Formats: sequence, C-alpha cells, structure tokens
Amino acid sequence: MEIQRIEKLATDEIMSFAELKEDIYFNKIAANKIKYYIEESIKIGEDIAEDTLSKYKGKNIKEIYEEKNIEIQLTKEELKNQIVKLRAKYDVVDENMLIYYWSVKDMEKKFNKLKLDKMFNYEKIIEIQLAHELFHYLETEEIGNTHEKLEEVPVFKIGPIKKTNPIKKTSDIAAHIFCKKILDLPYHPKIMDYYYLVGRDYIDIKFLEDYFIELKEDLNVEGYRD
Repeated sequence: MEIQRIEKLATDEIMSFAELKEDIYFNKIAANKIKYYIEESIKIGEDIAEDTLSKYKGKNIKEIYEEKNIEIQLTKEELKNQIVKLRAKYDVVDENMLIYYWSVKDMEKKFNKLKLDKMFNYEKIIEIQLAHELFHYLETEEIGNTHEKLEEVPVFKIGPIKKTNPIKKTSDIAAHIFCKKILDLPYHPKIMDYYYLVGRDYIDIKFLEDYFIELKEDLNVEGYRD
C-alpha cells in the first residue's frame, strides 16, 4: 500500500532533513555539518519533551495549556485561499494560542478525501498544532530558541569581514520531534503537511514517495551516514 511505503520512508531523520532543506541558508551548510544540525535538533526536541512529560505527568496537551494559563481560542479571522495555511499561532500580546478554524477544517476535508480521517481527524489536527506551537512557546518564554543553541553558518566573507547566520529551521525540527513524543505519535507530524499537499492536488502520492527516496539518497551523499 502506498501510504504504508510513505510512512516507512518518513523516518525522523528523513523528515528532519526535509525541514532543514527548507532553511534559507541550507546551501551554506557544509556537508559534514548536516548530521550535526539534524541530530542536535532532534535531541533538543526529545529532551524538552521528556522534561515536559515528567513535569506534567498524565496530562494531555490541553491540560498542559491550562497549567500554563494559556488560553486556547478558535478564530475565523483568516484568509481562506492561502496555499500554506496558518493553523495555529501564539499571540504574545493577548497571551493566548489562536487556532485558525478554516485552516483546520480545510485540512480535515482534504484528509477525508484521502481516507486519512482516522489518522488526522479534526481533534488530532488541533492536538498536533497545539503541541508544535507549545514547543515554540517554550522556546520564547522558557528555554531559548533551538537555532540560537547551535552553530551559525558563514553566509558572507570578504577579507577579514565575515557574517554568520543561524539555521532557524532547526527550531521546527525540534518542535516536530517534541510534538511526536508529547503526543506519542507513531509517525512524524510533518507528514501531515505533505498529505495535505496531496489532498489539494499539488502533488500525488507517487511524487511524495519519489521525493522521500531522493531525500534518503541525498542524505547518504551529504555524508550523514558514517
């Protein structure tokens, strides 16, 4: 079955590599540093998830929000025609987490079309968004940004003048792993974004499978494997 093949390919390392490649400075990363950014980001996500699970033992994601006094609000104030939709965002001014209703409902509709509604129903989509955004909240308010803990890459150099920049996508790599561990998911949560693109007919399952195979090959070439 195609979906099963996709999920077998979509390992934490492959999905983290896919996220890393979306960084604006990915091409500035030396091949021998690919492994560093992937593994360190994954470790940060796992460590923060373990700390959070230990601190809020037995509580679900919404109960953790309650413990932190973060109100979850559903909003319908959004654009409906965006290709990449904003599903959730922490409002630093009002100190609440916004869930974008139309975006979530659109995802639910597309997953129903793909017969993935058991895997990604309305509540599960919201849970995943809440867990992902909770990590970014923790970065901002408690633990510091993941990308600030890792080495910056040189992006510009003329003579003695050298400029470096952080790899900000490492924060999303860590957030995905945090989300997976907090919710005890059997799959990497970023797969949801790709299935959504399939549901919107931007790509098909064969394209997705080929893409993950290509990522796996590229990861080996980039020197990730010893």
